[in-house]
Formats: sequence, C-alpha cells, structure tokens
Amino acid sequence: MPHSPDSTVHHSILTKLRALVPHRHLSIEEALRIAELQATHLLALQHIDEAPVPSEVITELPKLRVEYANTPVSGACFWDGHDWVIELNPRQTHTRRRFILAHEYKHIIDHGLAGFLYPPQICSHGLDHAEYAADYFAGCLLVPRTQLKRAFAHGIQSLHDLARHFDVTERAIATRLKQTGLSDPTPRCMDRHHHQDNSTERNLI
Repeated sequence: MPHSPDSTVHHSILTKLRALVPHRHLSIEEALRIAELQATHLLALQHIDEAPVPSEVITELPKLRVEYANTPVSGACFWDGHDWVIELNPRQTHTRRRFILAHEYKHIIDHGLAGFLYPPQICSHGLDHAEYAADYFAGCLLVPRTQLKRAFAHGIQSLHDLARHFDVTERAIATRLKQTGLSDPTPRCMDRHHHQDNSTERNLI
C-alpha cells in the first residue's frame, strides 16, 4: 500500500515530474526515457516498491479528481479552472481503467511541455508520439522494470500470472516483457527521418 506523503511533498509531485524534462527539443527515444524516469520518480516519491501499484498513487494526488463518464472515448483529461480532471469510461474493465488513468496522468504531466518532448514526425508505428509516450509511461508505472524482473526471477512468468500479480491486462504484460528484454523485442518507436545504429537501438528503453 502507498505511504501517503506529507502535504508539502504531495503538492510538489507534479512540479518535480515536470522538472525532469530538459527545456530543449528531444528525440522520441529521449522522451521515452524521460517517461520511464517520471514513472520511477512518482513511485519513489510515494514509497511504493511492490506490486500491484495502487491506483491511489494518482487518485490521491491534490488538485486532481477522477470522474466517470459514458463517452465515446476510453478516457480524457482537462483543467476545469480549479482541478485537473481525469475522466474514465466505466464500461472499460478494471485493469483497462487503471492503465487509462496512468495514461491520462502522463498527459497532465506533459501539459505545456509537448513542444520539447515530441518531434513533429510520425513514428514508425504510425502513432502520435504523445500517445505512444503516455502508453509507455503507464506501462512503466504499473509494471515497473525492477518489479517485473523480480517477479520473473521468482518464477512468475506466464502472461496470466504476471497480469494478476500486477493487476493489469495480459497485453500490458506482453508489451512490458518486450520492452524490458524478457521476451523477444519488437521494433522500437522511432521517427521515420531518424536513422540509428545498433548501439543506439539497444539503449532506447
């Protein structure tokens, strides 16, 4: 369970996470490394080091509330003049809502910083860089690299068992296994105009 930080730390978490972004234009590879760093810092600031990562790591943050809305989309976020609001679609499963919550919180972190974080080119996956990074952040937050490798080393290795252990979907586990090198990797997201050698490729995420 999370340890509730004191109010001073609690109020500064968003500022601390945003401060991890250099004020210069980044490649998508750098943006993904920043996303993982932000996820790791968020867990560390709330003293969370075991699975499953509780949703309260986000829902108990100040100036933020979660609402449920039957909308055509899975989730959304916006500033209402007083609080950040994350809207979740109640028709999604529990595990999907957890992932969407983390995804939308990354958009809140990125507010005002997208011009530095995401190059204008479309990546090789045909995805918007901001959406790709939000998914990446959510995976890193809910299935942290060190915790995944720890569970894997202790014999929790099937998609089903890992998904139950981390309280996420099997698809999220499959993606994290590839990203952390515990299963065969898939091509990384890279912008179409950026050529990389093998040494750079190994250090993307």
